[in-house]
Amino acid sequence: MNPHTLKKLSAAAALLGSTSIAFAGGSFQEASDYLDLDGDFIGFMDFDGDGQAIGEKLNVIYQDMAQVVPDMPPIPLDFPALFETMGFGSIRSMGVSSSEIEEGLYRNRSVTLLEGDPEGLFKLYGLESIPFRAAQIAPADATSAFSGKIDFNQLVSTARALAAQVMGPMGEGMVDQGLMQPIPGTDVTAQEAVAALSGGMDVVMSQSLENPDKPEFKVWASLKGAGSLLPRLEPLFSQMGIQFVDTAAGRFADLSMLMEGAPIGLFIESPAGSEDLILYTDKEWVSTFGVASGRLVDTEGFKNVAGRLPQDAAFYAYSSGFDTQQLEAILSRNPDTAVMAPAIVKAIDSLFGGFVAPSASATFRDGDALVTEGYGGFSYKSIIVALPAGIGAGIGAGIVAEQAKNASSWSGEDTEEYQDDGSLEE
Repeated sequence: MNPHTLKKLSAAAALLGSTSIAFAGGSFQEASDYLDLDGDFIGFMDFDGDGQAIGEKLNVIYQDMAQVVPDMPPIPLDFPALFETMGFGSIRSMGVSSSEIEEGLYRNRSVTLLEGDPEGLFKLYGLESIPFRAAQIAPADATSAFSGKIDFNQLVSTARALAAQVMGPMGEGMVDQGLMQPIPGTDVTAQEAVAALSGGMDVVMSQSLENPDKPEFKVWASLKGAGSLLPRLEPLFSQMGIQFVDTAAGRFADLSMLMEGAPIGLFIESPAGSEDLILYTDKEWVSTFGVASGRLVDTEGFKNVAGRLPQDAAFYAYSSGFDTQQLEAILSRNPDTAVMAPAIVKAIDSLFGGFVAPSASATFRDGDALVTEGYGGFSYKSIIVALPAGIGAGIGAGIVAEQAKNASSWSGEDTEEYQDDGSLEE
Protein backbone atom coordinates (compact mmCIF):
# COMPACT_ATOMS: atom_id res chain seq x y z
CA MET A 1 0.00 0.00 0.00
CA ASN A 2 1.42 3.36 -1.02
CA PRO A 3 -0.28 6.26 0.81
CA HIS A 4 0.19 9.72 -0.68
CA THR A 5 -1.34 12.55 1.30
CA LEU A 6 -1.18 15.83 -0.57
CA LYS A 7 -2.27 19.26 0.56
CA LYS A 8 -3.35 22.08 -1.74
CA LEU A 9 -2.86 19.88 -4.78
CA SER A 10 -4.60 21.93 -7.43
CA ALA A 11 -1.35 23.20 -8.96
CA ALA A 12 0.51 19.91 -8.67
CA ALA A 13 -2.17 17.45 -9.79
CA ALA A 14 -1.29 17.48 -13.49
CA LEU A 15 2.43 17.07 -12.78
CA LEU A 16 1.87 14.16 -10.43
CA GLY A 17 -0.33 12.45 -12.98
CA SER A 18 2.53 12.40 -15.49
CA THR A 19 5.29 11.08 -13.23
CA SER A 20 6.22 7.64 -11.98
CA ILE A 21 4.26 8.38 -8.85
CA ALA A 22 1.14 8.48 -11.01
CA PHE A 23 -0.10 5.35 -9.31
CA ALA A 24 -0.65 2.15 -11.22
CA GLY A 25 -1.25 3.07 -14.82
CA GLY A 26 -3.41 6.11 -14.36
CA SER A 27 -5.69 5.09 -11.50
CA PHE A 28 -4.93 8.38 -9.74
CA GLN A 29 -6.09 10.28 -12.81
CA GLU A 30 -9.29 8.23 -12.75
CA ALA A 31 -9.81 8.85 -9.04
CA SER A 32 -9.14 12.57 -9.42
CA ASP A 33 -12.27 12.88 -11.56
CA TYR A 34 -14.31 12.35 -8.39
CA LEU A 35 -12.16 14.33 -5.92
CA ASP A 36 -11.76 17.99 -5.03
CA LEU A 37 -8.15 18.64 -5.98
CA ASP A 38 -8.31 22.19 -4.64
CA GLY A 39 -9.44 21.07 -1.17
CA ASP A 40 -7.52 21.14 2.08
CA PHE A 41 -7.00 17.35 2.19
CA ILE A 42 -6.36 14.73 -0.47
CA GLY A 43 -5.31 11.12 0.05
CA PHE A 44 -4.67 8.22 -2.31
CA MET A 45 -3.88 4.52 -1.77
CA ASP A 46 -2.87 2.06 -4.46
CA PHE A 47 -3.73 -1.55 -3.61
CA ASP A 48 -2.55 -3.15 -6.85
CA GLY A 49 -0.92 -6.50 -5.98
CA ASP A 50 -1.06 -5.93 -2.22
CA GLY A 51 -3.57 -8.70 -1.54
CA GLN A 52 -1.50 -11.26 -3.42
CA ALA A 53 1.72 -10.22 -1.65
CA ILE A 54 0.19 -10.25 1.84
CA GLY A 55 -1.60 -13.54 1.15
CA GLU A 56 1.65 -15.24 0.07
CA LYS A 57 3.36 -14.07 3.26
CA LEU A 58 0.48 -15.44 5.33
CA ASN A 59 0.78 -18.75 3.49
CA VAL A 60 4.42 -19.02 4.56
CA ILE A 61 3.58 -18.09 8.17
CA TYR A 62 0.77 -20.63 8.29
CA GLN A 63 2.98 -23.38 6.88
CA ASP A 64 5.71 -22.59 9.43
CA MET A 65 3.17 -22.69 12.26
CA ALA A 66 1.83 -26.05 11.05
CA GLN A 67 5.33 -27.53 11.32
CA VAL A 68 5.90 -26.43 14.92
CA VAL A 69 2.37 -26.89 16.29
CA PRO A 70 1.53 -30.59 15.94
CA ASP A 71 -2.07 -30.18 17.13
CA MET A 72 -2.94 -27.63 14.41
CA PRO A 73 -5.71 -29.04 12.18
CA PRO A 74 -4.35 -30.05 8.75
CA ILE A 75 -6.50 -27.55 6.84
CA PRO A 76 -4.92 -26.34 3.59
CA LEU A 77 -5.33 -22.57 3.45
CA ASP A 78 -4.58 -20.44 0.42
CA PHE A 79 -4.78 -16.88 1.71
CA PRO A 80 -4.52 -15.14 -1.69
CA ALA A 81 -7.49 -17.23 -2.89
CA LEU A 82 -9.42 -16.41 0.30
CA PHE A 83 -8.80 -12.69 -0.23
CA GLU A 84 -10.11 -13.00 -3.79
CA THR A 85 -13.22 -14.81 -2.59
CA MET A 86 -13.91 -12.07 -0.04
CA GLY A 87 -13.63 -9.53 -2.83
CA PHE A 88 -10.49 -7.66 -1.84
CA GLY A 89 -8.86 -8.53 -5.13
CA SER A 90 -11.40 -6.39 -6.97
CA ILE A 91 -10.12 -3.17 -5.35
CA ARG A 92 -7.52 -1.30 -7.37
CA SER A 93 -7.19 1.90 -5.38
CA MET A 94 -8.94 4.39 -3.13
CA GLY A 95 -8.91 8.17 -2.94
CA VAL A 96 -10.39 10.75 -0.56
CA SER A 97 -10.68 14.52 -0.47
CA SER A 98 -12.16 17.25 1.72
CA SER A 99 -13.03 20.79 0.79
CA GLU A 100 -14.58 23.58 2.87
CA ILE A 101 -17.44 24.90 0.75
CA GLU A 102 -18.58 27.47 3.29
CA GLU A 103 -17.55 28.36 6.81
CA GLY A 104 -17.88 25.28 9.00
CA LEU A 105 -19.28 23.05 6.23
CA TYR A 106 -17.15 20.51 4.34
CA ARG A 107 -17.70 18.33 1.31
CA ASN A 108 -16.02 14.94 1.82
CA ARG A 109 -15.60 12.66 -1.15
CA SER A 110 -14.20 9.16 -1.42
CA VAL A 111 -13.79 6.89 -4.41
CA THR A 112 -12.94 3.19 -4.67
CA LEU A 113 -11.78 2.04 -8.10
CA LEU A 114 -12.70 -1.56 -8.89
CA GLU A 115 -11.46 -4.13 -11.34
CA GLY A 116 -14.78 -4.84 -13.00
CA ASP A 117 -17.85 -5.69 -10.93
CA PRO A 118 -17.65 -5.88 -7.12
CA GLU A 119 -16.95 -9.35 -5.80
CA GLY A 120 -17.40 -11.14 -2.49
CA LEU A 121 -18.35 -8.92 0.42
CA PHE A 122 -18.31 -5.88 -1.84
CA LYS A 123 -21.40 -7.25 -3.57
CA LEU A 124 -23.17 -7.05 -0.22
CA TYR A 125 -24.42 -3.58 -1.02
CA GLY A 126 -27.06 -3.06 -3.67
CA LEU A 127 -25.98 -0.37 -6.12
CA GLU A 128 -29.22 0.30 -7.98
CA SER A 129 -30.21 3.94 -7.75
CA ILE A 130 -33.10 4.78 -5.42
CA PRO A 131 -34.65 7.95 -3.99
CA PHE A 132 -34.02 8.97 -0.37
CA ARG A 133 -37.31 7.37 0.61
CA ALA A 134 -36.82 7.55 4.39
CA ALA A 135 -36.21 11.29 4.34
CA GLN A 136 -39.21 11.93 2.12
CA ILE A 137 -41.68 10.52 4.65
CA ALA A 138 -39.83 11.34 7.91
CA PRO A 139 -41.29 13.94 10.29
CA ALA A 140 -39.41 17.12 11.14
CA ASP A 141 -38.25 15.78 14.54
CA ALA A 142 -36.40 12.81 12.99
CA THR A 143 -32.73 12.79 14.00
CA SER A 144 -31.55 10.06 11.60
CA ALA A 145 -32.68 8.61 8.27
CA PHE A 146 -31.27 5.88 6.04
CA SER A 147 -32.26 4.31 2.73
CA GLY A 148 -30.38 1.55 0.95
CA LYS A 149 -30.07 -2.14 0.26
CA ILE A 150 -27.92 -4.79 1.89
CA ASP A 151 -27.97 -8.08 -0.01
CA PHE A 152 -27.61 -10.71 2.70
CA ASN A 153 -27.82 -13.35 -0.03
CA GLN A 154 -24.33 -12.31 -1.08
CA LEU A 155 -23.08 -12.69 2.47
CA VAL A 156 -24.37 -16.26 2.43
CA SER A 157 -22.77 -16.93 -0.98
CA THR A 158 -19.41 -15.64 0.24
CA ALA A 159 -19.64 -17.76 3.40
CA ARG A 160 -20.45 -20.84 1.31
CA ALA A 161 -17.50 -20.20 -1.02
CA LEU A 162 -15.11 -19.66 1.91
CA ALA A 163 -16.30 -22.87 3.59
CA ALA A 164 -15.76 -24.79 0.35
CA GLN A 165 -12.22 -23.39 -0.01
CA VAL A 166 -11.27 -24.25 3.55
CA MET A 167 -13.10 -27.54 4.11
CA GLY A 168 -14.11 -28.67 0.64
CA PRO A 169 -17.59 -30.09 -0.11
CA MET A 170 -18.09 -30.87 3.59
CA GLY A 171 -17.76 -27.19 4.52
CA GLU A 172 -20.16 -26.09 1.82
CA GLY A 173 -22.61 -28.77 2.93
CA MET A 174 -22.45 -27.56 6.55
CA VAL A 175 -23.41 -24.03 5.48
CA ASP A 176 -26.24 -25.32 3.28
CA GLN A 177 -27.54 -27.53 6.09
CA GLY A 178 -27.66 -24.56 8.45
CA LEU A 179 -29.53 -22.47 5.90
CA MET A 180 -32.20 -25.15 5.51
CA GLN A 181 -33.00 -25.18 9.21
CA PRO A 182 -36.40 -23.60 10.00
CA ILE A 183 -36.84 -20.75 12.43
CA PRO A 184 -38.19 -22.40 15.62
CA GLY A 185 -41.98 -22.43 15.67
CA THR A 186 -42.32 -21.75 11.93
CA ASP A 187 -41.71 -23.38 8.57
CA VAL A 188 -39.56 -20.45 7.41
CA THR A 189 -36.00 -21.52 6.71
CA ALA A 190 -32.96 -19.37 7.42
CA GLN A 191 -32.35 -19.17 3.66
CA GLU A 192 -35.84 -17.80 3.07
CA ALA A 193 -35.44 -15.26 5.86
CA VAL A 194 -32.13 -14.09 4.39
CA ALA A 195 -33.70 -13.67 0.94
CA ALA A 196 -36.71 -11.78 2.35
CA LEU A 197 -34.47 -9.35 4.26
CA SER A 198 -32.35 -8.56 1.19
CA GLY A 199 -34.83 -6.32 -0.60
CA GLY A 200 -33.64 -3.05 0.88
CA MET A 201 -34.71 -0.96 3.84
CA ASP A 202 -35.66 2.51 4.99
CA VAL A 203 -35.04 3.56 8.59
CA VAL A 204 -36.11 6.69 10.49
CA MET A 205 -35.09 7.42 14.09
CA SER A 206 -35.74 10.14 16.62
CA GLN A 207 -33.90 10.43 19.92
CA SER A 208 -33.84 13.13 22.55
CA LEU A 209 -32.19 13.59 25.94
CA GLU A 210 -33.95 16.83 26.77
CA ASN A 211 -35.55 15.10 29.75
CA PRO A 212 -32.73 13.05 31.33
CA ASP A 213 -35.24 11.23 33.51
CA LYS A 214 -37.16 10.06 30.47
CA PRO A 215 -34.99 9.94 27.34
CA GLU A 216 -36.91 9.38 24.11
CA PHE A 217 -36.00 6.88 21.42
CA LYS A 218 -38.28 6.15 18.48
CA VAL A 219 -37.59 4.07 15.40
CA TRP A 220 -39.47 3.12 12.25
CA ALA A 221 -38.14 0.59 9.72
CA SER A 222 -39.55 -0.63 6.42
CA LEU A 223 -38.14 -3.90 5.05
CA LYS A 224 -38.78 -4.14 1.31
CA GLY A 225 -40.36 -7.43 0.26
CA ALA A 226 -40.25 -8.98 3.74
CA GLY A 227 -44.04 -8.80 4.17
CA SER A 228 -44.40 -12.14 2.39
CA LEU A 229 -43.02 -13.84 5.51
CA LEU A 230 -45.65 -12.46 7.87
CA PRO A 231 -48.41 -15.05 7.26
CA ARG A 232 -45.89 -17.82 7.96
CA LEU A 233 -44.68 -16.13 11.15
CA GLU A 234 -48.14 -15.54 12.58
CA PRO A 235 -48.46 -19.04 14.14
CA LEU A 236 -45.35 -18.30 16.21
CA PHE A 237 -46.82 -15.02 17.45
CA SER A 238 -50.15 -16.70 18.16
CA GLN A 239 -48.40 -19.13 20.50
CA MET A 240 -47.20 -16.08 22.43
CA GLY A 241 -50.72 -14.71 22.73
CA ILE A 242 -50.23 -12.02 20.08
CA GLN A 243 -53.17 -11.52 17.74
CA PHE A 244 -53.14 -9.84 14.33
CA VAL A 245 -55.98 -7.63 13.19
CA ASP A 246 -56.96 -6.35 9.75
CA THR A 247 -57.36 -2.60 9.36
CA ALA A 248 -57.90 -0.28 6.42
CA ALA A 249 -54.13 0.33 6.43
CA GLY A 250 -53.22 -3.37 6.44
CA ARG A 251 -52.52 -6.23 8.83
CA PHE A 252 -51.30 -5.12 12.24
CA ALA A 253 -50.15 -6.51 15.61
CA ASP A 254 -48.94 -5.04 18.88
CA LEU A 255 -45.74 -6.83 19.98
CA SER A 256 -45.06 -4.55 22.95
CA MET A 257 -45.37 -7.45 25.39
CA LEU A 258 -42.04 -8.65 23.99
CA MET A 259 -40.45 -5.40 25.21
CA GLU A 260 -41.24 -5.99 28.88
CA GLY A 261 -39.34 -3.49 31.01
CA ALA A 262 -38.35 -1.31 28.06
CA PRO A 263 -39.65 2.27 27.81
CA ILE A 264 -40.75 1.77 24.20
CA GLY A 265 -43.37 -0.26 22.37
CA LEU A 266 -43.07 -2.51 19.34
CA PHE A 267 -45.56 -2.80 16.49
CA ILE A 268 -45.53 -4.76 13.24
CA GLU A 269 -47.54 -4.01 10.13
CA SER A 270 -47.95 -5.29 6.60
CA PRO A 271 -49.45 -2.39 4.61
CA ALA A 272 -52.36 -3.13 2.30
CA GLY A 273 -51.31 -3.48 -1.33
CA SER A 274 -47.62 -3.78 -0.41
CA GLU A 275 -45.11 -6.57 0.19
CA ASP A 276 -43.17 -4.50 2.72
CA LEU A 277 -42.89 -5.29 6.43
CA ILE A 278 -42.90 -2.33 8.80
CA LEU A 279 -41.71 -2.25 12.41
CA TYR A 280 -41.99 0.76 14.70
CA THR A 281 -41.97 1.72 18.36
CA ASP A 282 -44.44 4.63 18.66
CA LYS A 283 -47.87 4.69 16.97
CA GLU A 284 -48.53 8.38 17.65
CA TRP A 285 -45.17 9.40 16.20
CA VAL A 286 -45.65 7.28 13.07
CA SER A 287 -49.03 8.95 12.48
CA THR A 288 -47.10 12.18 11.72
CA PHE A 289 -45.19 10.58 8.83
CA GLY A 290 -45.77 12.21 5.45
CA VAL A 291 -47.66 15.20 6.91
CA ALA A 292 -46.88 18.13 4.62
CA SER A 293 -46.77 20.68 7.45
CA GLY A 294 -43.89 19.03 9.27
CA ARG A 295 -41.47 17.12 7.07
CA LEU A 296 -37.79 16.46 7.65
CA VAL A 297 -36.92 17.48 4.09
CA ASP A 298 -38.25 20.99 4.76
CA THR A 299 -36.05 21.67 7.81
CA GLU A 300 -33.06 23.97 7.36
CA GLY A 301 -30.66 21.53 9.00
CA PHE A 302 -31.57 18.82 6.51
CA LYS A 303 -31.52 21.07 3.46
CA ASN A 304 -28.11 22.52 4.34
CA VAL A 305 -26.42 19.10 4.11
CA ALA A 306 -28.70 16.53 2.45
CA GLY A 307 -30.02 19.09 -0.01
CA ARG A 308 -26.58 19.12 -1.64
CA LEU A 309 -26.42 15.35 -2.24
CA PRO A 310 -26.61 13.83 -5.72
CA GLN A 311 -30.16 12.79 -6.57
CA ASP A 312 -29.10 9.51 -8.20
CA ALA A 313 -27.57 7.23 -5.56
CA ALA A 314 -27.86 3.77 -4.01
CA PHE A 315 -27.37 4.66 -0.32
CA TYR A 316 -28.41 7.72 1.63
CA ALA A 317 -27.81 8.60 5.26
CA TYR A 318 -28.62 11.67 7.34
CA SER A 319 -27.98 12.65 10.95
CA SER A 320 -29.13 15.82 12.67
CA GLY A 321 -26.11 15.62 14.95
CA PHE A 322 -26.11 15.88 18.73
CA ASP A 323 -27.00 18.84 20.91
CA THR A 324 -24.20 19.08 23.47
CA GLN A 325 -26.44 21.23 25.70
CA GLN A 326 -28.39 18.05 26.41
CA LEU A 327 -25.14 16.45 27.54
CA GLU A 328 -24.44 19.41 29.82
CA ALA A 329 -27.88 19.02 31.39
CA ILE A 330 -27.17 15.34 32.12
CA LEU A 331 -23.71 16.04 33.58
CA SER A 332 -25.09 18.86 35.71
CA ARG A 333 -27.45 16.45 37.46
CA ASN A 334 -24.54 14.35 38.71
CA PRO A 335 -22.80 15.85 41.77
CA ASP A 336 -19.47 14.36 40.68
CA THR A 337 -19.55 16.09 37.26
CA ALA A 338 -21.79 19.12 37.83
CA VAL A 339 -18.93 21.58 38.44
CA MET A 340 -17.02 20.43 35.37
CA ALA A 341 -20.05 20.12 33.06
CA PRO A 342 -19.69 23.52 31.31
CA ALA A 343 -15.94 22.98 30.77
CA ILE A 344 -16.49 19.46 29.41
CA VAL A 345 -19.13 20.63 26.94
CA LYS A 346 -16.99 23.60 25.91
CA ALA A 347 -14.06 21.25 25.22
CA ILE A 348 -16.26 18.91 23.17
CA ASP A 349 -17.64 21.82 21.14
CA SER A 350 -14.13 23.18 20.56
CA LEU A 351 -12.40 19.93 19.63
CA PHE A 352 -15.19 17.77 18.22
CA GLY A 353 -18.04 20.15 17.44
CA GLY A 354 -17.87 19.37 13.73
CA PHE A 355 -18.45 15.68 14.39
CA VAL A 356 -21.71 16.29 16.25
CA ALA A 357 -23.06 18.76 13.68
CA PRO A 358 -25.66 17.68 11.06
CA SER A 359 -24.26 15.49 8.27
CA ALA A 360 -25.47 13.57 5.23
CA SER A 361 -23.94 11.27 2.63
CA ALA A 362 -24.83 9.42 -0.55
CA THR A 363 -23.07 6.50 -2.26
CA PHE A 364 -23.39 5.58 -5.93
CA ARG A 365 -21.62 3.61 -8.64
CA ASP A 366 -20.23 5.18 -11.77
CA GLY A 367 -18.68 2.53 -14.04
CA ASP A 368 -15.81 0.92 -12.12
CA ALA A 369 -15.93 3.54 -9.36
CA LEU A 370 -17.80 3.46 -6.06
CA VAL A 371 -18.24 7.05 -4.95
CA THR A 372 -19.40 8.52 -1.65
CA GLU A 373 -20.15 12.21 -1.29
CA GLY A 374 -20.90 13.66 2.12
CA TYR A 375 -21.48 17.02 3.79
CA GLY A 376 -20.91 17.88 7.42
CA GLY A 377 -19.04 19.97 9.94
CA PHE A 378 -15.84 17.90 9.73
CA SER A 379 -13.29 16.98 7.09
CA TYR A 380 -11.10 13.91 6.75
CA LYS A 381 -8.26 16.06 8.03
CA SER A 382 -10.34 16.80 11.12
CA ILE A 383 -10.36 13.08 11.92
CA ILE A 384 -6.57 12.93 11.85
CA VAL A 385 -6.27 16.06 13.99
CA ALA A 386 -8.92 14.86 16.43
CA LEU A 387 -7.06 11.65 17.30
CA PRO A 388 -4.18 13.25 19.26
CA ALA A 389 -6.55 15.93 20.56
CA GLY A 390 -8.87 13.25 21.92
CA ILE A 391 -6.00 11.39 23.55
CA GLY A 392 -4.71 14.60 25.11
CA ALA A 393 -8.17 15.57 26.33
CA GLY A 394 -8.64 12.13 27.88
CA ILE A 395 -5.32 12.32 29.70
CA GLY A 396 -6.10 15.85 30.88
CA ALA A 397 -9.53 14.80 32.15
CA GLY A 398 -7.95 11.91 34.03
CA ILE A 399 -5.42 14.22 35.70
CA VAL A 400 -8.13 16.71 36.68
CA ALA A 401 -10.31 13.93 38.09
CA GLU A 402 -7.40 12.54 40.10
CA GLN A 403 -6.53 15.99 41.45
CA ALA A 404 -10.15 16.56 42.41
CA LYS A 405 -10.17 13.21 44.16
CA ASN A 406 -7.02 14.06 46.09
CA ALA A 407 -8.36 17.48 47.02
CA SER A 408 -11.50 15.85 48.36
CA SER A 409 -9.49 13.42 50.48
CA TRP A 410 -7.31 16.23 51.86
CA SER A 411 -10.35 18.19 53.02
CA GLY A 412 -12.30 15.21 54.36
CA GLU A 413 -13.39 14.35 57.84
CA ASP A 414 -10.34 12.15 58.42
CA THR A 415 -8.10 15.23 58.88
CA GLU A 416 -6.19 14.96 62.14
CA GLU A 417 -6.28 18.01 64.47
CA TYR A 418 -3.39 19.27 66.62
CA GLN A 419 -3.33 21.35 69.81
CA ASP A 420 -1.47 24.62 70.16
CA ASP A 421 1.59 22.88 71.65
CA GLY A 422 1.85 20.65 68.56
CA SER A 423 0.61 17.48 70.25
CA LEU A 424 -2.06 15.33 68.57
CA GLU A 425 -5.53 16.08 69.92
CA GLU A 426 -7.11 13.07 71.61
